[in-house]
Formats: sequence, structure tokens, C-alpha cells
Amino acid sequence: MLSRQQRQRLPEVLDVMSPGPGLLDEKMLLLVLRAANWNPFLLCTSAQVCKRWADIMKRVVWKEFCLSRAPKMVGHLLSGGRDGTIPGGWEPLGKLMFYCSGCHASTHFISKTIPGHFVWKTRFSKTSGKWFLVPQCQADILYISKICEHLDNGDDDDLVLYRGIFRSFGTSSTRRVLMERGAKLEEDELCPFCRDKVWSMTDAKLVPPSAVKRLCAYEDNVEYFVCVNGHLHGMASRISPSDSEFSADE
Repeated sequence: MLSRQQRQRLPEVLDVMSPGPGLLDEKMLLLVLRAANWNPFLLCTSAQVCKRWADIMKRVVWKEFCLSRAPKMVGHLLSGGRDGTIPGGWEPLGKLMFYCSGCHASTHFISKTIPGHFVWKTRFSKTSGKWFLVPQCQADILYISKICEHLDNGDDDDLVLYRGIFRSFGTSSTRRVLMERGAKLEEDELCPFCRDKVWSMTDAKLVPPSAVKRLCAYEDNVEYFVCVNGHLHGMASRISPSDSEFSADE
């Protein structure tokens, strides 16, 4: 995280590195971003400076960011891909690492709108991912983030949001089952990371009871989507202590 002094000097840094003679090549941009410990705010700002910088970010920087933030997970994802590529690209994977996409009401989920926001630290676990796979798809590898809690929503239930990514989604059992069941891509929902089409796992009846249990959620208010590139984003209404079977009143 940048200190207050570093954030105040950020415009000066970007001005010195403005496109043209001041930017010798992409190595300078890499050095600055690496020195800032791949700060997400600085990465996003740099990507909007000009078309040339945006191209450098897509070709080089997002990959370096991902390898720096989660080397073990990224290495595992790469081992299941083709020619060292990540389905959907490096930028969506980078965004998935530090961005909680928020939520809104959908066909199977009742909620007020919560805007997306940065998340400074997130751990992804393929062990947790098993809870979100139906029995016939347990051979798949799914990395799931630590849940992002949105509590104290007034009269509304407490919400938990989560995101993840499949390894080798194109050849996964989950995708095969979606195809066999004739699941249709959603018309009004897009992946918040790659902006591609998604399937509703609720519509496809691929939300296992273990996911509801893992999220401590109401069975009828859990929803998650998987896009054609294997990115997952989801939400759930968490059971309040007063509704739990473990309530002290009982």
C-alpha cells in the first residue's frame, strides 16, 4: 500500500514518466511499478495514461503483477493452459486478484446493489473451491477467494461475496455438464473481470449443498456465475445468529 506521502506525489511521478522522450521503454514503467510493490491504484492509473501505456500493461505488466501476487496459483493455472497463456488474458486475472465486484439483484438473488471495490489482500484456495463443485465435477480445480463480508446492511441480510477461477475450464467437467444440460448464457449478466458471457450455476442446478454450508447462507439466496473463460463471481445472504440452529435462544 502506498503511504500518504507517496500518494500525494503520484501525479508528479506520472508527469515525469509522461509518454514521449521521458519514457525510454517499457522497462522504466516496469521498474517504477515494481518499486511500488505493484500497487493496484498505480497500475490502474498507468493503464489509463495513453494507448501506448495501455498496450504495455496488457502485454507485460499484468502478467508480472499476477506472477508477483500469486506465483503458486498462477503457475498451476499456466500448467493447464496452452502455450503459457491464461484464458481471458492477464488483465482480467489481475483484476480478479484485487477487485471485489460487488453485487446486485438477479433472477435468483435478492439484494440491494453494492458497488465493487479494491481488496488489498486476498487468499485463493483450491481446497475451498471443492466446496463449490457438485460431486460429478470434483476432479476440477477451482480457486476460490476468501469471502468478502458486507455486514450491517440495515434491514437487509448480511452479504458475503466471493470470486474465483477454474484451471483448464475449457476441458473441465463443470463446462461439460453445462453443455450436457443445455445451459444458456445469461442475457443481462457479464463477467466483471473479462466482460464476457456467463452461466448461472443456480439455473444449471450446479450449486451444491456444500457451498451453502461453506458460506453459512440461506439455501434459497445463493448465486454464482461462471464465464466462458472460467472466472467465477458470486454472492450469498448469510444466516444471522438469530436464525441459526445454534442460536443461544435454543
